[in-house]
Amino acid sequence: MPDPHRILDGLDPEQQRAVLASRGPVCVLAGAGTGKTRTITRRIAHLIDSGQVSPGHVLAVTFTTRAAGELRARLRALDISGPGASVQAQTFHAAALRQLRYFWPRGLTWELLDHKLPVVAHAARRVGVTTTSETLRDLASEIEWAKGSLIAPADYPARAAEAARDVPFGHDVVAAVFDGYEAAKRDGSHLLLDFDDLIIYAGEILREPDAASNFRARYRCFVVDEYQDITPVQQRLLDSWLGERDNLTVVGDANQTIYSFAGATAEYLLGFTRRFPDATLVRLQRDYRSTPEVVAVANQVIGAATERIPGTRLELIGQRDRGPAPRPAEFADDMREARGVVAQIKHLVNAGTPPAEIAVLYRVNAQSERFEEVLGEAGIPYQVRGAEAFFTRTEIVQAMHKLTDAAGRDDLPADSDAARVVRAVLAPLGLSTDEPVGPHAKARWESLRALMSVVDELLADEPGMSLRRLVSELTIRAEDRHTPERTGVTLASLHAAKGLEWDAVFLVGLTEGSVPIAQAIGHGPQAIEEERRLFYVGITRAREHLYLSWSLSRTGTGRVTRRRTRFLDGIDLDPRRSGRCSACGADLVSPESRVRGRCGSCRIEEHGDELLAALRTWRRDHAQERGVGELAVLTDAMLEAIADRRPADTESLAAIPGIGPVKLDQFGGEVLEVVRVRGSAGGG
Repeated sequence: MPDPHRILDGLDPEQQRAVLASRGPVCVLAGAGTGKTRTITRRIAHLIDSGQVSPGHVLAVTFTTRAAGELRARLRALDISGPGASVQAQTFHAAALRQLRYFWPRGLTWELLDHKLPVVAHAARRVGVTTTSETLRDLASEIEWAKGSLIAPADYPARAAEAARDVPFGHDVVAAVFDGYEAAKRDGSHLLLDFDDLIIYAGEILREPDAASNFRARYRCFVVDEYQDITPVQQRLLDSWLGERDNLTVVGDANQTIYSFAGATAEYLLGFTRRFPDATLVRLQRDYRSTPEVVAVANQVIGAATERIPGTRLELIGQRDRGPAPRPAEFADDMREARGVVAQIKHLVNAGTPPAEIAVLYRVNAQSERFEEVLGEAGIPYQVRGAEAFFTRTEIVQAMHKLTDAAGRDDLPADSDAARVVRAVLAPLGLSTDEPVGPHAKARWESLRALMSVVDELLADEPGMSLRRLVSELTIRAEDRHTPERTGVTLASLHAAKGLEWDAVFLVGLTEGSVPIAQAIGHGPQAIEEERRLFYVGITRAREHLYLSWSLSRTGTGRVTRRRTRFLDGIDLDPRRSGRCSACGADLVSPESRVRGRCGSCRIEEHGDELLAALRTWRRDHAQERGVGELAVLTDAMLEAIADRRPADTESLAAIPGIGPVKLDQFGGEVLEVVRVRGSAGGG
């Protein structure tokens, strides 16, 4: 048994309060990095050590095998044991499977359906739906959402429309496939059960009095980790486990609710004290993971939510020593962003940060390609978490096979445009001008778009390249990608990063349409705020170094086509350092941005600033009088810097890069007069 005096060692006052709460309902609202796993495992140890419960009567559940494994490891380290049985720490599905195997009635047989797509395909064909592998996965995801949300096929169309579900077919069609899928799993007295059915049937079996009595005699104390991720069907199972009892501890953070698309809801966490009015409520807000600088940015981002979930006002309090300021950076295009990020990674590695303690996080998996390429060029090992490396993804392997076949044909005209041929080859695989419907179809589309970007880049470097040469270059890239090493830099989507942490985190691609993702922008404020919470999760993965970057265009054609994410608007990122944007603090990476003192996302627009408009008029007139080009007088960046800083004398005007003694002598007085007259009129 654990030493009772050691159970509280190293715990702060709030953690101790949660650990020592008496048997009964306890709700722990635990912010990122606040030691929730330590707290709940110590609570289990205290309940056992104080004789309030036996080890074999405790069932702790969470949502991933990794999290369940961590719970078991922590409990083993505490040396919690007892006669006959030990604490059970499992995922919901593992606990339900164990329960079904024990309580399943005789005369009715079942087996676990490991692969549901063939059954979904059969149901789809029965209703006349022609599908691809991606749309089949989208249909399967919809069925999972409906079952997790306790929605029957007949109710699906109305509920899906209300939730604005992103589906590849009409809601009635999906409902018909859903109904056919459920029917196909029933064959007389034999059933096929998918993973969602495990939860459903486990709850149904406990409607039988004997099964319920047996189970509740076995398990008398329940702990639920990551309670904000629970679905309605999982909550119903939990209620079946509890019965009329209330010996339940839940821990979660509504600010990390990022799986609403799969049916998860924070309502049960936030409504816990309404259901159990006598519950102990503890807030853990001391962040032991991240530096105060990282914590400050996280608090600002989540604090700016316009559709805040009620009861989520957890403000993290950094407990670590101070560290480096988070660094934002703006780049002209995607490749420059990738090279800039990898240059900074190399600097960190050379300074002693292990590659395994560095992560590059993005919104969609297709964004990994640039970083895989540049990390490979730099000889820095990496691993892609939660997805395959770019050139090993199914759709990219298929595309490379098709392109190789096309390049080997001898009936193409000698002057065939390689880019046009590639687009024609990729079109049947899913590359289209318009974004498709359905998350899996979109993921395939994003990957093919990324491959097309690589093609465009190669052709921009060498115009006129033949198709055969182009495919050869792509093949070399695919073959040169070294096998990722487990000790390398982690590349992962923001969703895949949940529950993990690193010394240094690079959040990349932070533009509107990516973060928040485009489909969320059209689905109202709740969808936007889930994207904000996802961004918050990414920020709170960083222990010490936090980098935030975005690019203004895809290919660097000189035309700005993107805007920095709204989630950084108004965020204080320490703009006082030289070489950083005076408005948002982003690193100024182009000569023009350094002159104006602002990044591209924070540029002054003429229609919004009278002084800038007046300066442009003055420059035009001055250039016409002297017969020179306008840019020979002052560049656009210089005018924007003048409008932003509003210099009152020659010395402050000369401080603007590019305005030297000659320009001061020629027209410095005129510029200062425009600033004096129109600057005050414009309400500086």
